[in-house]
Amino acid sequence: MKRETLHSFFDGTATSEEVWSVKEWLAESEEHMKELMSERAFFDALILSEKEEEEAILRAKKQRRLYRRVGVELLKMAAVAAVVAGIAFSVYSAKMNEVRSARHTLTVPAGQRANLRLPDGTNVWLNARSVITYPSYFSDDVREVQLDGEAYFEVAHDARHPFVVRTERYDINVLGTKFNVESYHGSDVFSTALMEGAVEIMSADDPAHPITLVPNQKAVESNGRLAVTSIDEYESYRWREGLLCFRNIPFAELMSRLEKCYGITIRIENERIGRKVFSGKFRISDGVENVLRLLQQEERYVFERDDAESVIYIR
Repeated sequence: MKRETLHSFFDGTATSEEVWSVKEWLAESEEHMKELMSERAFFDALILSEKEEEEAILRAKKQRRLYRRVGVELLKMAAVAAVVAGIAFSVYSAKMNEVRSARHTLTVPAGQRANLRLPDGTNVWLNARSVITYPSYFSDDVREVQLDGEAYFEVAHDARHPFVVRTERYDINVLGTKFNVESYHGSDVFSTALMEGAVEIMSADDPAHPITLVPNQKAVESNGRLAVTSIDEYESYRWREGLLCFRNIPFAELMSRLEKCYGITIRIENERIGRKVFSGKFRISDGVENVLRLLQQEERYVFERDDAESVIYIR
């Protein structure tokens, strides 16, 4: 980080973009916080030095004696050193405690997705309408995040510090792995699919009996219990590439996916179309109406959108 930017941040003259860049830079590593504290001490020393110098000049003009001037300079340097040391220690300690306890929340809007790198180097992709909460720094014992929605994790390996994803009904414990989690608040759907490594899933209702997955397995909640099966296709996890992929799923289930993705309500008033099975692949950025128009090429139906209520009717 440029010294000029940090000094603007310290004296309150930084732009909103500069303030945001400093905060992001601080969240990247503990070393950056140490660098900021060191630069803050230097900045404070400059201010103190300028003030003391002005006072010394005034005294020198009055007394006109060189030895007095030198003495003032020496005293000034000693005073600055003592004050800076005290400021640096107290500010550093307070700020480090504040930063360590700070938590960040990232919310992804409907129809969008996001990629995030956590403080430990873990890479996270977040699907639409997902929310993740994580600390500025992970504790010495565990790396813990809170998820509401769907996310794909590539966890940085650290055998001494387990990684935990907490959802509404289940916790997923890992060491270093690649996996997908879906757990939206208010939804009956919970699933975890493991691509690499190993994960352990614990229910909030029955933490004494966790379920362990091995690569190419997924756990899906059904009737209040987790069922473990093999992953039969990986296309559905390509949402992080901006693709909505599905194979042999009922129209009603596909509409549920569109609801989660775009944050709308879809009401199926055509019972016949609701039972039909579809396969396909679409770009999420094309929008829900484009998806519905393309599906019309397979089956005859009409749809009407009520923007005031954010509802789409399928007839």
